Amino acid sequence: MKKLLLLITCFLSGITSFAQEIEYDKTENGERSIMCKYENVRSMKDKTVFSVALMAEQDKEKNIFYFLSLKTTSNTPITVEKGGILLIKLNDDSVLELHTQMEYAGTVRDIHNINGFVYSDYTINPAFQISKEQISQISEGVKKIRLVTTTDYRDKEFKKDKIGAAIKAQYELIQKKLKETTSITDGF
Repeated sequence: MKKLLLLITCFLSGITSFAQEIEYDKTENGERSIMCKYENVRSMKDKTVFSVALMAEQDKEKNIFYFLSLKTTSNTPITVEKGGILLIKLNDDSVLELHTQMEYAGTVRDIHNINGFVYSDYTINPAFQISKEQISQISEGVKKIRLVTTTDYRDKEFKKDKIGAAIKAQYELIQKKLKETTSITDGF
Protein backbone atom coordinates (compact mmCIF):
# COMPACT_ATOMS: atom_id res chain seq x y z
CA MET A 1 0.00 0.00 0.00
CA LYS A 2 2.84 2.39 0.88
CA LYS A 3 4.50 1.66 -2.47
CA LEU A 4 1.28 2.44 -4.35
CA LEU A 5 0.82 5.72 -2.43
CA LEU A 6 4.45 6.67 -3.11
CA LEU A 7 4.05 5.85 -6.81
CA ILE A 8 0.89 7.98 -7.09
CA THR A 9 2.57 10.88 -5.27
CA CYS A 10 5.59 10.74 -7.60
CA PHE A 11 3.33 10.57 -10.64
CA LEU A 12 1.25 13.58 -9.54
CA SER A 13 4.31 15.65 -8.65
CA GLY A 14 5.76 14.77 -12.07
CA ILE A 15 2.63 16.07 -13.77
CA THR A 16 2.81 19.41 -12.00
CA SER A 17 6.52 19.83 -12.70
CA PHE A 18 5.91 19.38 -16.44
CA ALA A 19 2.88 21.67 -16.44
CA GLN A 20 4.96 24.80 -16.94
CA GLU A 21 7.97 24.87 -19.22
CA ILE A 22 10.06 27.39 -21.10
CA GLU A 23 9.36 27.21 -24.85
CA TYR A 24 12.45 29.21 -25.74
CA ASP A 25 15.17 31.40 -24.22
CA LYS A 26 17.16 33.20 -26.89
CA THR A 27 19.68 36.02 -26.82
CA GLU A 28 20.37 37.93 -30.01
CA ASN A 29 22.30 41.19 -30.38
CA GLY A 30 22.33 41.62 -26.60
CA GLU A 31 18.54 41.31 -26.28
CA ARG A 32 16.97 38.32 -24.60
CA SER A 33 13.56 36.72 -25.25
CA ILE A 34 11.99 34.14 -22.96
CA MET A 35 8.63 32.51 -23.63
CA CYS A 36 6.74 29.85 -21.71
CA LYS A 37 4.80 27.06 -23.39
CA TYR A 38 1.12 27.74 -23.96
CA GLU A 39 -1.19 26.53 -21.20
CA ASN A 40 -4.60 25.45 -22.50
CA VAL A 41 -7.45 27.13 -20.56
CA ARG A 42 -10.40 25.60 -22.41
CA SER A 43 -13.46 23.64 -21.47
CA MET A 44 -14.56 20.77 -23.70
CA LYS A 45 -17.61 22.66 -25.02
CA ASP A 46 -15.70 25.79 -26.12
CA LYS A 47 -16.11 26.85 -29.74
CA THR A 48 -13.17 29.22 -29.38
CA VAL A 49 -10.17 27.65 -27.66
CA PHE A 50 -7.82 29.86 -25.64
CA SER A 51 -4.30 29.12 -24.41
CA VAL A 52 -2.05 31.54 -22.51
CA ALA A 53 1.70 32.05 -22.35
CA LEU A 54 3.80 34.68 -20.63
CA MET A 55 6.79 36.20 -22.43
CA ALA A 56 9.63 38.43 -21.27
CA GLU A 57 11.82 40.64 -23.41
CA GLN A 58 15.05 42.01 -21.91
CA ASP A 59 16.79 44.85 -23.76
CA LYS A 60 20.50 45.66 -23.82
CA GLU A 61 20.11 47.91 -20.75
CA LYS A 62 18.55 44.95 -18.84
CA ASN A 63 15.03 46.51 -18.81
CA ILE A 64 12.39 43.78 -18.82
CA PHE A 65 9.06 44.00 -20.67
CA TYR A 66 6.35 41.37 -20.23
CA PHE A 67 3.72 40.20 -22.73
CA LEU A 68 0.67 37.99 -22.33
CA SER A 69 0.15 35.89 -25.45
CA LEU A 70 -3.39 34.58 -25.98
CA LYS A 71 -3.39 31.78 -28.55
CA THR A 72 -6.90 31.72 -29.99
CA THR A 73 -8.25 28.93 -32.18
CA SER A 74 -11.63 29.24 -33.85
CA ASN A 75 -13.62 27.45 -36.54
CA THR A 76 -14.16 30.81 -38.30
CA PRO A 77 -11.58 33.29 -39.65
CA ILE A 78 -10.39 35.60 -36.88
CA THR A 79 -8.46 38.91 -36.85
CA VAL A 80 -7.44 41.29 -34.07
CA GLU A 81 -6.63 44.83 -35.18
CA LYS A 82 -3.61 46.87 -34.12
CA GLY A 83 -4.60 48.29 -30.74
CA GLY A 84 -6.96 45.33 -30.27
CA ILE A 85 -8.44 44.88 -26.83
CA LEU A 86 -8.37 42.03 -24.32
CA LEU A 87 -10.58 42.54 -21.27
CA ILE A 88 -9.78 40.49 -18.18
CA LYS A 89 -12.27 40.34 -15.31
CA LEU A 90 -10.44 39.49 -12.11
CA ASN A 91 -11.77 37.61 -9.08
CA ASP A 92 -12.41 40.93 -7.30
CA ASP A 93 -14.60 42.02 -10.30
CA SER A 94 -12.12 44.70 -11.41
CA VAL A 95 -11.31 44.73 -15.12
CA LEU A 96 -7.93 45.02 -16.85
CA GLU A 97 -7.79 46.29 -20.42
CA LEU A 98 -4.77 45.23 -22.48
CA HIS A 99 -3.93 46.29 -26.06
CA THR A 100 -1.99 44.77 -28.95
CA GLN A 101 0.80 46.67 -30.66
CA MET A 102 0.14 45.19 -34.10
CA GLU A 103 -2.54 43.42 -36.15
CA TYR A 104 -2.96 39.64 -35.91
CA ALA A 105 -4.73 37.77 -38.72
CA GLY A 106 -5.77 34.14 -38.33
CA THR A 107 -4.01 31.49 -40.33
CA VAL A 108 -5.42 28.08 -41.19
CA ARG A 109 -4.04 25.75 -38.55
CA ASP A 110 -5.67 22.44 -39.49
CA ILE A 111 -8.03 21.13 -42.13
CA HIS A 112 -10.37 18.40 -40.87
CA ASN A 113 -12.29 15.86 -42.93
CA ILE A 114 -14.93 13.98 -40.96
CA ASN A 115 -17.10 11.69 -43.10
CA GLY A 116 -16.77 14.02 -46.09
CA PHE A 117 -17.46 17.19 -44.06
CA VAL A 118 -14.40 19.43 -44.44
CA TYR A 119 -13.72 22.36 -42.11
CA SER A 120 -10.74 24.42 -40.94
CA ASP A 121 -9.38 25.80 -37.69
CA TYR A 122 -7.95 29.33 -37.64
CA THR A 123 -5.35 30.38 -35.09
CA ILE A 124 -3.94 33.72 -33.97
CA ASN A 125 -1.43 34.49 -31.23
CA PRO A 126 -2.01 38.13 -30.21
CA ALA A 127 0.40 39.50 -27.60
CA PHE A 128 -0.52 42.17 -25.08
CA GLN A 129 2.05 44.18 -23.14
CA ILE A 130 1.53 43.71 -19.41
CA SER A 131 3.09 45.22 -16.29
CA LYS A 132 4.37 43.38 -13.19
CA GLU A 133 1.43 44.83 -11.26
CA GLN A 134 -1.04 43.44 -13.81
CA ILE A 135 0.70 40.05 -13.67
CA SER A 136 0.25 40.10 -9.90
CA GLN A 137 -3.43 41.00 -10.24
CA ILE A 138 -4.05 38.25 -12.80
CA SER A 139 -2.22 35.76 -10.58
CA GLU A 140 -4.93 36.27 -7.93
CA GLY A 141 -7.49 34.78 -10.31
CA VAL A 142 -9.50 35.45 -13.47
CA LYS A 143 -13.27 35.07 -13.87
CA LYS A 144 -13.70 36.01 -17.52
CA ILE A 145 -11.84 37.19 -20.61
CA ARG A 146 -13.10 38.95 -23.72
CA LEU A 147 -11.04 39.21 -26.90
CA VAL A 148 -12.28 41.88 -29.30
CA THR A 149 -11.95 40.79 -32.93
CA THR A 150 -12.84 42.63 -36.14
CA THR A 151 -16.13 40.72 -36.37
CA ASP A 152 -17.23 40.06 -32.78
CA TYR A 153 -16.25 39.42 -29.16
CA ARG A 154 -14.83 36.08 -28.06
CA ASP A 155 -15.74 35.51 -24.40
CA LYS A 156 -14.65 32.82 -21.98
CA GLU A 157 -15.97 32.53 -18.42
CA PHE A 158 -14.18 30.38 -15.87
CA LYS A 159 -15.88 28.40 -13.12
CA LYS A 160 -12.42 27.69 -11.74
CA ASP A 161 -9.47 29.99 -12.33
CA LYS A 162 -7.14 28.63 -15.00
CA ILE A 163 -5.41 31.74 -16.33
CA GLY A 164 -4.29 33.20 -13.00
CA ALA A 165 -2.67 29.98 -11.85
CA ALA A 166 -0.90 29.49 -15.19
CA ILE A 167 0.41 33.07 -15.36
CA LYS A 168 1.62 32.96 -11.75
CA ALA A 169 3.58 29.75 -12.39
CA GLN A 170 4.98 31.07 -15.69
CA TYR A 171 6.05 34.38 -14.10
CA GLU A 172 7.96 32.47 -11.39
CA LEU A 173 9.57 30.29 -14.05
CA ILE A 174 10.67 33.34 -16.05
CA GLN A 175 12.11 34.97 -12.90
CA LYS A 176 14.27 31.89 -12.28
CA LYS A 177 15.37 31.89 -15.92
CA LEU A 178 16.28 35.59 -15.81
CA LYS A 179 18.68 34.90 -12.93
CA GLU A 180 20.62 32.54 -15.17
CA THR A 181 23.23 34.13 -17.34
CA THR A 182 23.34 33.28 -21.01
CA SER A 183 26.40 32.81 -23.11
CA ILE A 184 27.16 32.22 -26.78
CA THR A 185 28.50 28.78 -25.80
CA ASP A 186 25.22 27.62 -24.16
CA GLY A 187 24.01 24.44 -25.82
CA PHE A 188 27.10 24.28 -28.07
